[in-house]
Amino acid sequence: MVDHALGRAAVPQSRTGLLAWATVHRAVLGDLSFVVVLSVLHGFALSIGEHPPWIAWWWPLLVSVPATALLLLRRRAPWLVLFAQLAVTVGLTVFKLDIGGLNLVILVAIYSVCVRGSLRAAVVAATIAMVYPVSEMIVYELSPVEGLLRISGAVVNLVMVVGWARAMQIGRRRAAQLEQTMTLLDEARDQLAADAAAIERARIAREFHDIVSHNLSVVALRAGVARALIDRDQDHARQTLQELEQSSRSALGEMRNLLNALRDHRTAGRDPMDWQPTPSLDGVDALVASVRGPHVEWKLDRRGQVRELSSGVEMTAYRIVQEAMTNVLKHAGAGRARVLLDYGPAALRIEVTNRINGVDAVGGRTVSQPSGHGLIGLRERVALLGGTLTAHPIMNGFHLEAVLPCAENSDLA
Repeated sequence: MVDHALGRAAVPQSRTGLLAWATVHRAVLGDLSFVVVLSVLHGFALSIGEHPPWIAWWWPLLVSVPATALLLLRRRAPWLVLFAQLAVTVGLTVFKLDIGGLNLVILVAIYSVCVRGSLRAAVVAATIAMVYPVSEMIVYELSPVEGLLRISGAVVNLVMVVGWARAMQIGRRRAAQLEQTMTLLDEARDQLAADAAAIERARIAREFHDIVSHNLSVVALRAGVARALIDRDQDHARQTLQELEQSSRSALGEMRNLLNALRDHRTAGRDPMDWQPTPSLDGVDALVASVRGPHVEWKLDRRGQVRELSSGVEMTAYRIVQEAMTNVLKHAGAGRARVLLDYGPAALRIEVTNRINGVDAVGGRTVSQPSGHGLIGLRERVALLGGTLTAHPIMNGFHLEAVLPCAENSDLA
């Protein structure tokens, strides 16, 4: 029973492998099928038709079948295939032997030349191919009317084949250009995202430098003053304060090195943001009040034990709310929006949700979802604090949620 089960499982895999192989080699298999069909039809026509008494009926097959099989080389040597087909066809015509489907093979060979060459090459190939109908008209001594019809039919066939080949060549060229354009657009998009991340890292570096340098400088200054003005000469206390001062100064130097590494010399420069005070969650009320309008109804909720958090968390939380509100104002149109600040024991959870109408109440257009590089900057900020950020569309709106770690004893008031 196990062997039968293994056998049944192996059959679909083998079929899948055979189908994949056939898909990869479908062009060669198509040419091979064409060769077999033409050879069989030619053999059948020779067996039932009339043939010269001085030669056996199957002798033309010894020439036409190998000539037809040359189609397998038409992608690598199209000119060689064309000249070989013309030579064999004209030779059989001179001896008044049945050529079978070699006239179709000549058209396929001309197509192979035209689809891979220039317009001049296509004209030359079509002109050379006219050798066959002209030789047929001469050998069979066709009347002027029959000869004119024969030449006209050959010209029409050649024009159709050359036109089809040129259309395929132009289509392939446009497809290659489109693929190249898509590749360049993907590279440009990745470069824009990388540049946006670098710019946001530079801004984060400036803001965190203000916070960290100020706080650690105050700690180092107070520790130095306390050590200098201590009344009691207690070695242990003096040593502890000295270690505190050294640790604070060392941490300040390391943090400056880290922030300088985050900065990119191309984006470092004078920016108006350098002269603005560090934002905090105290300004969220004013931020919400500043964007109240007739189209979006805003609501601000706070949960948990509201307290003052560290400067880095407060600033990042403010930037998240600010960016989310900017996206709402830019893309929402008309509807309702809600900002939630949930103060948990170990983390601050921020939610910004907007419910919008299906059609913009102002312009009468379908509402689009937030896009751009704003979320890239938010993820950079949250990642530096060890938090998480998720943003995704919901029914008739958009939802953003960020979780920033903060200890319960982070109350600085």
